[in-house]
Amino acid sequence: MKKIITTLTTLVLLAPCGAQSLQKGKDYGVISGKLDFSMPNQKMRLIHNDKLFKEIAVGNDGSFRDTIPVINNDHTYYLEDPISLSLYIDNKTNIEIFMSMQPFKVTVSGAQAEQTQYLIERDHFFKEKISDAYNTLFLQEPQEFKKNIRALLGELKTKLESYNFDNEFLKNQQNWIDYNYVYALIKYPDIYKFFIRKEVELPKDFYAERDAIDFDNAQEFERNEVYRTLVKIKYFEQIGENPNNPERIDNFIKLISTLKSDNIRAYFAENLVLLIKPGNTENKKILNFILHNVKDKKVIQDAKEAYHKTLKLAPGKPAPLFTNYENAQGGTTSLTDLKGKRLYVSIWTTWCLPCKTKLADLRVLQEKLKGENIEFVSIAIENDKQEWREMVKKREYKGVQLIADKASESQFIKECDITQIPTFLIIDEKGRIVSLNAPQPSDPDIEKVLKGKK
Repeated sequence: MKKIITTLTTLVLLAPCGAQSLQKGKDYGVISGKLDFSMPNQKMRLIHNDKLFKEIAVGNDGSFRDTIPVINNDHTYYLEDPISLSLYIDNKTNIEIFMSMQPFKVTVSGAQAEQTQYLIERDHFFKEKISDAYNTLFLQEPQEFKKNIRALLGELKTKLESYNFDNEFLKNQQNWIDYNYVYALIKYPDIYKFFIRKEVELPKDFYAERDAIDFDNAQEFERNEVYRTLVKIKYFEQIGENPNNPERIDNFIKLISTLKSDNIRAYFAENLVLLIKPGNTENKKILNFILHNVKDKKVIQDAKEAYHKTLKLAPGKPAPLFTNYENAQGGTTSLTDLKGKRLYVSIWTTWCLPCKTKLADLRVLQEKLKGENIEFVSIAIENDKQEWREMVKKREYKGVQLIADKASESQFIKECDITQIPTFLIIDEKGRIVSLNAPQPSDPDIEKVLKGKK
């Protein structure tokens, strides 16, 4: 099953890096080293551009060595498990990395070691000064916030310039800092509101630095991960919280189609595969957009399979069944037990903050529709049953509260093609699909949809 995602965006440490001219005839770098701790059959994960790039085997003595193909101009990789570490790898790289846990220490040596050493220092600085300080730094008033975060990132630029890097690497890392400044500005209002519990009033020029960015730069999108993140935020916000809105999807596709950068169009087209879902009236349009902009054969195949799957889950078809799901009262409930009522089913989990917001909206909707032949069913995708029970009790969630038998691996969750949470479904009185991608509880049309009037 595809990874289930939430709509919550959090402040994260971003780490792109610059391009350098490559040595002729060589298209890989080399990393080696040793851990002072290891487990049998241990493998470290190398991440590139948010995807698993390679698994690196670790010997019983903790040693490792591997060649890393250089595939484009983004030379920043992330080493994960058991330690998260940023690495700079191009075709001139041949570095040794020694890692110990007690005390925690990382040493890097060899060709291009200085770039990796800087990335490690940069990440530590960013985490300590900004990411870990978000609950104080981001609670300041707008002008003070901008002044202080600019000063902090100025310290990082000074650290960068203390190295004797070539101009290309230096420029790209300066861009990294500038893009992260813009990223912080974008996240500021949401974090402020979360902690202060009120909207912040922004000056008219608060986003001046963001508005000066060219969001259609193919080279920058390829080599700079923070720039990629800013581009994603800018264009994905056109879809908004409700990706099921046909008008928004249509406008999004029209907007992305105007971009001159093939790689940016391809990126967004690839990600639209997740929107090919049962009940989405724009599925055919999304598929065609993918076919016109994507070259990756696997993505194309996934899109076609997703589209054909939706045809089997169209409105009027029998809904997938769930059987003997544990309910909050300690008994079990099956879908067949609920026939005779129109069902509004919410799929959620305890760790999902947006889910809590939507379930609060659901409580309001339940009150409005009290007395109607509608059953509100909530299914938690959860491994920890005790945590689920405690949250249901603490928040006094109403309706039929269930927990899926195998969490995200539940057959019902798979057959309904649930790929993000929260998700809402509508099933009619005879157990037939109305929508497996229904409007959210706060949607203006949800009452009419549930009453069968729209």
